[in-house]
Amino acid sequence: MPAAGRPSAVRVLRRMLAFAGREIYSGYGALICILGGSLIDAAVIPVLFALLLFAIEPAQVSGTGAGDWIQRLHVQTRLGLGDEHARLRALVLLTAAMLAAWTLKSLFEFGTGYLSQRFAQSLIRKLRQGLYEHLVRQSLAFHRGRETGDLLSRVSNDVTVVQRALAVDLVEAAKAPITIVIALAMMLSLEWRLTLLALACVPGVALVIAHSGERLRRLAREVQRELGRLNSYLHERLAGMETVQLFGMEEREIARFREINDQNYRANLRVAAVVAVLTPLVQLISAVGMLVLIGFAGYLAIKGPLRLPSLLAFAYVGQRLGSKLGLLGKIVLSAQQAAAAGDRIFETLDTTEEVAEPPDAAPLPRISGRIAFRHVAFHYREGEQVLRDIEAVIEPGQVVALVGPSGAGKTSLVNLLPRFYEPAAGRIEVDGIDIRTVTLRSLRAQIGIVPQEPVLFSGSIRDNIAYGVPDATDEEVRAAARAANAEEFIARLPEGYDTPVGTRAAKLSGGQRQRIAIARALLRDPRLLILDEATSALDAESEALVQEAMERLMKGRTTIIIAHRLSTIQRADRILVLSEGRIVEDGPHAELFARGGVYRRLYEAQLSGPAEGSAVP
Repeated sequence: MPAAGRPSAVRVLRRMLAFAGREIYSGYGALICILGGSLIDAAVIPVLFALLLFAIEPAQVSGTGAGDWIQRLHVQTRLGLGDEHARLRALVLLTAAMLAAWTLKSLFEFGTGYLSQRFAQSLIRKLRQGLYEHLVRQSLAFHRGRETGDLLSRVSNDVTVVQRALAVDLVEAAKAPITIVIALAMMLSLEWRLTLLALACVPGVALVIAHSGERLRRLAREVQRELGRLNSYLHERLAGMETVQLFGMEEREIARFREINDQNYRANLRVAAVVAVLTPLVQLISAVGMLVLIGFAGYLAIKGPLRLPSLLAFAYVGQRLGSKLGLLGKIVLSAQQAAAAGDRIFETLDTTEEVAEPPDAAPLPRISGRIAFRHVAFHYREGEQVLRDIEAVIEPGQVVALVGPSGAGKTSLVNLLPRFYEPAAGRIEVDGIDIRTVTLRSLRAQIGIVPQEPVLFSGSIRDNIAYGVPDATDEEVRAAARAANAEEFIARLPEGYDTPVGTRAAKLSGGQRQRIAIARALLRDPRLLILDEATSALDAESEALVQEAMERLMKGRTTIIIAHRLSTIQRADRILVLSEGRIVEDGPHAELFARGGVYRRLYEAQLSGPAEGSAVP
């Protein structure tokens, strides 16, 4: 078992095979083809070749050659014994037999290649799908606690390493022992002394491989980790290139990337150094053994116990054995790299879901929209309390604004409602139902969120509006766009609703993106609505259009607004003021302003700020 309790390459492989399903039969078929091809390659072909040589130069069994069973087989079958005509007939028959053997070997190799690829590709497809499904179902705490680039590296690079090992090197790993066993049996039957001499180099090869294997495993894991770090850096910086260029940090970012790139280079170089020693060392040991073997074989051939055709057959089989021994170093390297990549894959798959449905979770029925926070507490990290004893009830159809200084817990509180995170204590009820007892899909289907920076995916505008309702009709999509004040600008686009939005919706303005997000929420027809600073970054014209669209969106829905503009906050039915993770004030604007507490101080601080109408802190 490797150090630090990490699973061995065999255990990682065993876990991967669990993803194969019915395609495991393709793997069994590949093994049968490997067995058939190895048997022909290491036994049938050399015997036919020796018989062919005996037919060309016939020999009778003598006292010195009595141990040469191929020679005896030649005599017993009388292939090539007799006149010139008999020898020519034997030559034709044995040549045809060798051609048939090579053809069958080629068919087995085709079966090995196709079936092994089908098995490997199917397994990798399911492994990648399982990994993605697991990531999609993880909570926001999971994703925000990890670098996106590293997760991408695990889904793409690590899986690719495993794919290469399964599709190519696993075949060699299966061929090697089968060929070695068949070749050893054949060699022992031909000349046991030569075989024992050939085996003398095996302990040396095994010692070198065993010594290098664990080191390769550690270095391979380091390479995968460094590659994930490099991908994370690239992903983050390329996504934030506007900020990099705005602050003139191009040279600093180039230098930083060079440092990370160099670390990745050095990690790969350490692996290359071990491989550079391992592979030629294994080949050198094998070559020394082969030279000694040839010398002793020549001695036996000169003395007479082994005839030249059988010696050539022995040499051919020995070459097949040596080639497989020489591949062991490469196979071990690939296995250790795949095990290191598999460690990272299963490390992700073994992550438990922080937000999970109970086995008996029931669908949440259509709700009226009453929300109750019952002594809710929450923290991201142990010892850092974000929310403390939140107690509040929001009635159906109410518009409630959350205000408070930065870090007061506003966003954290609303993120508990769709169960992006779990409370550390207390519970949240919707229409009197504890949200932990219902399915996540049915809960989130009744919640709409319009964030400050809406996320639109590459694809058409129609695709993005209908993202939550993929089977929506064109008329339903257009109705949602009209209600969101989006249809006018969509009609001006070259392809209308089929216009691609581009990567990260770069082809749309901020106001246009917001109106697409509002249309998406309207189409979903949620009962609960969360607006997170949805107009704080817009110009006056865009804000007016978005504000009008949001008024339609909020109508008849329970709405929670986070740090919205003053005009909306003043019209809210209630304002909850958060400070240090607690609700310190609760009431309408006029009442809280007259009270002269925290809300009034925040309100007056905003009015005395750089621009009236900016977002409440």
